[in-house]
Order: sequence, then structure tokens, then C-alpha cells
Amino acid sequence: MSTYKIKIDNKIFQDLIDFEILRSIINYLLTSKKNKKKNSTNNSNTISKKWYNFISLTISNNIINNNFFEHWLKINNNKSFIENYNNQNQYDKNNLIFNNKGRKQYKISFNKEFSIIKIKESIINDYFKFNLFLNNITIYVFKEIKYKFENNQLLYNRIVVNMDTNYGEGNKDEILFKIHKYVSNENSEIILNLFKILELNHDFMITHLPGSEEVEDEGNKKCTEFHLNNLSICCFDRCVGEDRKTLKIFKNFKGKNIIYDGPNVTYDITTYIDYSVLFDPDTSGQQVESIKVKNEYEDCANFVEARHLIKVNQFENLHSIKIPLNSFQILSNLSEELGFDGFDCFKSDFGYSDNMKSELNQMINSFITSKSIKNLKITSIISTEDSPIEYHTSCDESNIQTFINNINESKESFSNSFKPLFSELNTSIERIEFDCMGLLNINTFSKLLNNKSIKYLYLYDSDFIFYSLKPTGGDSDDDDDDDGDGGSAVLQETISINQYLFENIFSSPLTSIRHYKINFKESKQLKFIFNLILNNIFKLQLYSLIFVFNDNELIGEFVKEFRNLINNISTQQQQKSNNINLKEIKIEMYDENYFQELNNINSPYFKTVIKNYQY
Repeated sequence: MSTYKIKIDNKIFQDLIDFEILRSIINYLLTSKKNKKKNSTNNSNTISKKWYNFISLTISNNIINNNFFEHWLKINNNKSFIENYNNQNQYDKNNLIFNNKGRKQYKISFNKEFSIIKIKESIINDYFKFNLFLNNITIYVFKEIKYKFENNQLLYNRIVVNMDTNYGEGNKDEILFKIHKYVSNENSEIILNLFKILELNHDFMITHLPGSEEVEDEGNKKCTEFHLNNLSICCFDRCVGEDRKTLKIFKNFKGKNIIYDGPNVTYDITTYIDYSVLFDPDTSGQQVESIKVKNEYEDCANFVEARHLIKVNQFENLHSIKIPLNSFQILSNLSEELGFDGFDCFKSDFGYSDNMKSELNQMINSFITSKSIKNLKITSIISTEDSPIEYHTSCDESNIQTFINNINESKESFSNSFKPLFSELNTSIERIEFDCMGLLNINTFSKLLNNKSIKYLYLYDSDFIFYSLKPTGGDSDDDDDDDGDGGSAVLQETISINQYLFENIFSSPLTSIRHYKINFKESKQLKFIFNLILNNIFKLQLYSLIFVFNDNELIGEFVKEFRNLINNISTQQQQKSNNINLKEIKIEMYDENYFQELNNINSPYFKTVIKNYQY
């Protein structure tokens, strides 16, 4: 038997490997949990030394060029710019903290006796020698950095400043306004080049309208733009969201990654924000790479309208969008366009349009014609297990059939509008997360095999909900279903989109989708999904299935069904030539108490990956 030695070009490997897989491995290796400490002396025996060397080499070769270090490490530095400038070895490299988003923090030790990975000391030194991290900046520090930059005296290749508004030490929003006023009188070319080195990350908390005005551009020499790496804006005063003035801040403050967090206070009147300014490259700038509109407070009903998104295809570098839509407001508008009544319980002055169908089509067309968008996540401002539209609050009870025609035809119109998003042959979109809200019918996904771009699909509340009229043959005792006529009752029924996808899309060699994510709310869903997996196990083209649990009580039922799946596959597999493409079962949960139980599942077919979120 011949032995082949394969030489891997690290740069090529870097371009090909799924970064999510590599990051998960490194996260595991970097984190020093209790169960690892007990066996720390045996780590080198349980994981190949060659694998250690490979991971360490990969990290080392990519840290400086790709700025990966701060992705894994929490770097706090309260020293001033001058202190750092006079002493570049300002970090205690043996006291760095693993940067996870949960509450727990783990110290990381490099190059110690039982360190899981080893990075060359020179790599660490060089990284912190040429990359400076600060927790604050002032107008005086900015001027000092600019002076050294202009005179070629700046020792750093990159300066990262993480600023949060801090009322105890003065309003840092005002600091940025002062810096902006200063750069407005400086040469734009110098300032723009400086911002390639100086990365500012700032959270604005707007309690009043921004005080920064546009500056006259005298001979195109003055700089009117202030560039930030991460720009986060939190608006918690209702008055600032009444018109476009709030978002004028984006005209002067240009962010690469933009987060807009709407009001976090409940008001009797819904706060309205015109997001068209945010989703317009003429205002936000072509430097934008990601935009996220948050809606963490459902009572505030913060949402983006379809008409706000018709220009996203004009961005050249925008790769990620996360937005909340008011799906049922859209449905109400579509209902009126079809000649029916709108749904009064969702109708408001905000989000209403006489041309909703056209605006919805323009939004979808903007998504699919974009040449840069790769990640698209659409949520809804309403979150409920059942359809929030009830016939007894939405129609005249004397004519139930009118209501059924109304809701079913309106849903069909809504569903058809989103069909191109999933069926267009070639788009730039590789990852879609969609809150279906029971509104997307099978027809929406019927041409999904045409699409060759989508690799990752996450649907939640995917079962399509429709209404039908059932004759009762007499008076009904069920007040919820009885139409009051004594002869028929309204039924709310569902169609399983998961069943359609597993049997018609995921089992076809033509599908491009390799990863599918499901959110579980009920135990009966678990058994149903595992039956779908089992019935199609030798045809599935998926590489991974991701299960999300918001209710940890379902995890015990999941373990039971998972083990049944493994046993049933063994009995069905008549010959070893049967190929199973499904390689990974991933579990995302919020309770580490189930970690060990899940980790004890032994499967000869699937790798089990567990991701634990912290509240």
C-alpha cells in the first residue's frame, strides 16, 4: 500500500474551510471548562498532537492578517493612548479572557505546561505591538493620533476603540460630535485614510435629536463623513422616531456594521421610524456591510416596511440584513387590495399602504437582484403559537364564508410574493432565516430546486395555516367554532411545510441546501420530524440538521427520539453500501444541565454538536 503525503497550502485551506466549523473547534480548545481541568494531563493523549499543531499553526498564520484575535479574546485596556504609546507591551498575555457572549468567562493560558493550544510568543507580541485597543477616545487623543499619522510617526497598524455611552464620565456621544466637527474642517483624504487604521465602535443612546448638522463641502476638500466600524443606535424616546430626522445621523456617521435598536419603552401609540434612509446607500454609504434592526421589545412594535427596502440592491458591500416585518399588517393591506376588508385588529397608521403588493414585489426583487447580500434574516413583530387572526374578531359573523375567502386569498397573495426569494435561479443569498408565521404555503417553496445559491435554510412557525368551513348538521355547543348559524363551523387547519421539504426538496439530488434549522415548540413536532428523517434517511442531501429548543423540557423527548432514530436506521440498513449524507445533528439550547445527557448519545452515523446559549 502506497503512502501519500499531502502538503496543504494554508491560504488555500483558509479559503475552502467552513469557518463556522473551525471556530467551533477553536472555541472548544480555548475554553478551559471544569471537565477539561480534571483531565488536563491527558489532553495530549486524547487529541492528536498533530491536530494541536495544525490548529495552532492555523491560528498563528491568520491572527495578524485577519484580525481574529479579538474575536476570541476579550481585550480590556483602560490605559490612555499616551501610556500605551510609551509602553507597547501593555497586555498581560496570561490573563486574557475568552470572549463568549454568555455570563461565564474563562481565562486563557498560552504556552503553559498543559495549554491545549500553543501559539508562538512572537505572534502574540507582534499582534499587540501593532494592534492597539482602547476603551475611550477624546478630541485631544484624536488630534494626537492624526498628528502622528500625518507625520508618519504612528507605531500601530490598527487602533480599535470600543466606546459605550457612559453618563458617569460625560456623554461620549458628544465626544464624537466634537470629533466630527473637527474633522469637518480637515482634508478629507487624510481623514479617510486615517479611518482605515482607526476603527471606532460606538453605541449611541439618543435621548434627543442629533445636534450634528451637515457641513458645507468647500471645494471637495473638507470631510463631512465620520467613519466607524460598528455603529449602534439605541432610540428609547418616542419623539425621536416620529419622522426621518432620527436617521439623519447616518448622513454624517458612516458605519460598516450598523445596528438600530428601536424604542424599549411601551407607548400607547406605536413608534414609527422611516427606515428608508437607513437602507439607502446614498445616505448610509457604500461602506456598509451589515444592517440589523432589532425588535427585542415586542410591545413597541418596531418594524421595517417593504417600501423601506427597495434600494438594498444598490449597496455594493452589504452582505447581511436582519429585519423585523409586520407580516399581518402586510396581510391586512393585501386583503383590502383584493377587495376584502382589512383586519382591524392589526391595522394601524404605520405600515399601511394602498400599493402593498407592488411594494412587496419591489422589496423581494431588490433582495434577489442584489449582488452582495449573502445572509438574510426576516423576523416578525408578532410571536404566537397560533394564528392571531380569529374570525369572530375579524369579520361579520353573519357571513363566515366571506371571512374564509378573505383570509385564504390574502395569505395566498402574501405567499406568492415571497416565492421568487426561494425559487430564483442564481442569487447572491446563501443563508435565509424566515419567520413564516403560518403564512407561507407549499407553493412558495415549489420551485426551490431551481435555486442553486441557498445553502442554509432556517424556517420557524413554518406550518401553513388555512381556514375551512365544516358543516355541523345542527347547533354546536362549541362557542369558539360555531358561526352562530347552527349549520357550520370554522376550522383552522395546517399543512406541514417540513413534510414537503423533506420529501420533495431535501431528498432531491438537485437541491443546493445543505443545512436546515428547525425550532421546536411542541413535543409532537419532534416525533413527526424524526419520522421524516427516518423515512428519507438514505435520500437526504442535507449535511446537517440543527434543532433549536426554547423549552428545555422538550430535550428529554428529543433524546428519546434521537436514540430511536439511530436504532431504526440500524435495522433498516440492509447493506453497508447505503450512503447517508446527513453527517451532523446540532442542538442549540439554553440549559447546560442537559449537556451531559445529550453528549452521551453514541451515534455511528452522525456527529452530535451541542451549542449552549446563556441567558
